[in-house]
Amino acid sequence: MKWALVLSGGGARGLAHIGLLRGLERLGCPPPSFIAGTSMGAIVGALYAAGWSADRIESYAHKFEIRHFLENPGYRLPDFALSRLLRAGIAMGALATGRSMDSGSKVLAELERLLEGQRFEDLAIPFACVATELCSGKERVFDSGPLAIALRASMSVPGVFAPVALGGEYLVDGGIVNNLPCSVAYARGFKKILASDVSPFLTQSPTMLASGVSILLRSFDVAANAAQAPSQALASLVVVSDGDLTSYQFDEVDKAISMGADGFSASLPEIRRFFRLKPFHLGEFVAKLLRWNDSTAP
Repeated sequence: MKWALVLSGGGARGLAHIGLLRGLERLGCPPPSFIAGTSMGAIVGALYAAGWSADRIESYAHKFEIRHFLENPGYRLPDFALSRLLRAGIAMGALATGRSMDSGSKVLAELERLLEGQRFEDLAIPFACVATELCSGKERVFDSGPLAIALRASMSVPGVFAPVALGGEYLVDGGIVNNLPCSVAYARGFKKILASDVSPFLTQSPTMLASGVSILLRSFDVAANAAQAPSQALASLVVVSDGDLTSYQFDEVDKAISMGADGFSASLPEIRRFFRLKPFHLGEFVAKLLRWNDSTAP
């Protein structure tokens, strides 16, 4: 069966993709013929395309501490009220004097280590990821060449990580122009597309927009959602995973994965239809279990 898997961006919420991948594995679904992703969805998708299982990705996520891969000294301060003020001051200073709070060099080195310097052409499953080219405002799709630098570009949240300068282009997070890149799979001839959206756009209460930062982030979400809509419409099935988790809570791995598992469970009937699997019947399962017990009895 030829089908494409598309994984959205979402920061820490992107770890919810692991819950969906595990569900697909345990259901016995065939592996995807192609994977496309943006930002954190690109990182999870690249690891999966490289042959990592959902369990292996989860194991790494539990060991991962993002502060160890950030150069800004403010991130290494203990977490108490004064340190949060200091971090805010350091961050504002970095933005005022440079292009971002962090260069992203440690993140790039870690991606190189995880993927062992692989290129797109080396992956077990064909893969592509999306970044945004700032000068032209256009989408940049990576599907060949070195993998780590493409992922580093795809996840470069503006202001947090420095843009990637590559071949005369200035690249940042792909979520700005195509956070759920179903169009990338469709352009490659895939008509059966299963998309995992961990950043669904929901109406917010005015009380949630009480700070300048919240207004800025919400503005980004509004623009990204408008840009995403045409691409999302190309999906055969969109599995939505939502929950009380922010994009920066990388320490809530179990919560994020449970969010993805819940999304998988809620969409299970549609997923079965997508893969043309027979509906689950408890009676048939019990009968098979009884036959298995009889066959193994002494």
